[in-house]
Amino acid sequence: MSIQTAERIGPVFHGVEETDDRRFYLIGDHRLISTTTATGVIAKDALMQYAAHQAVKAVFAELPAIVIASRLKPCGNTYSRCDHDRTERCDRCPCVECKACVGRWLADRHKVNTARRADEGTRAHDVAEWWSYTGEIKPHDKDIAPYVKAFEAFVAEYGLTPESFLVSEALVVNRGAGYAGTTDGVVRFNADATQAAAKLVSRVTLIPAKKAAKLGLTVDLVVDFKSREGEGPEFYPEQALQLTGYRHAPILRFKNSDIEHPMLPTDGGLIVQLRPDGVSARLAVTTERTYRRGFLYALGLTKWLIEEGPAAVSSHTFVLPETIAARKRKAAKEAAAAPTTEPAPAAA
Repeated sequence: MSIQTAERIGPVFHGVEETDDRRFYLIGDHRLISTTTATGVIAKDALMQYAAHQAVKAVFAELPAIVIASRLKPCGNTYSRCDHDRTERCDRCPCVECKACVGRWLADRHKVNTARRADEGTRAHDVAEWWSYTGEIKPHDKDIAPYVKAFEAFVAEYGLTPESFLVSEALVVNRGAGYAGTTDGVVRFNADATQAAAKLVSRVTLIPAKKAAKLGLTVDLVVDFKSREGEGPEFYPEQALQLTGYRHAPILRFKNSDIEHPMLPTDGGLIVQLRPDGVSARLAVTTERTYRRGFLYALGLTKWLIEEGPAAVSSHTFVLPETIAARKRKAAKEAAAAPTTEPAPAAA
């Protein structure tokens, strides 16, 4: 991996804040919304179906226990939150056996599996990042072996080397728009590397593949790796919006560094889906139009939901005039009763 651009020392990166399924990057005095948080505002039918399928799968797997639970009265502690260690039990702990407790357990199956899949994806990304620096596949757990194999198939199919990765796992920042995110990388594809690479370059440049290969043309693409447990390729519009946010951020920051670079000029975006049954690379529309009409709209809606949404339906938003007047009188009385501070004597 290599990059040569003008650089400067930027504000200190303080870390990542996660609250209520939302992520924020804390950089200097800025609290920037995560790119994935912005695109997450879009309703996803596929996730709803996934949640339903996970619950149905659990029902058939635990059918005897569910039949027994259906005959037990609710324990009354189903939603209790105890402060002690999970290995301990107290009188306020959910029984995990009654109808209400088992029903909640079934409803949460998709959360457990989503957390597992997210962990697998993170570890697979780590392997890919290591390869982009060293050209080697580092030791990894068996559960992510299918995704690692798919990654190896991808780099072989497109003739990639570590030098192809101009950027790997870097933070992109757009303070003006108020967001940041972590891109998997910016990758250079050479048309003369493989037939697949030639076709990819041809699709981006609209120059026939054979001619592109003969001329040695290249394209630089913002790449996002996605791991998928199911069979066959599945791509979603919000994935294009995520790549668009990355591509149009003006600042690039590397891991464990406060040094900032201008974002590299790129020719587009590519989603690479890693699956146990193979790998699929799909170009995504990441144009200025997609940025303005798609990503910024999602970002704006996310900001509204966070900053103004709760007040939009709050019982405290529309206040009676009498209440406002009473508050003003109280504030004035408190101000009048407050002790005045004597000015400090001037220095001699």
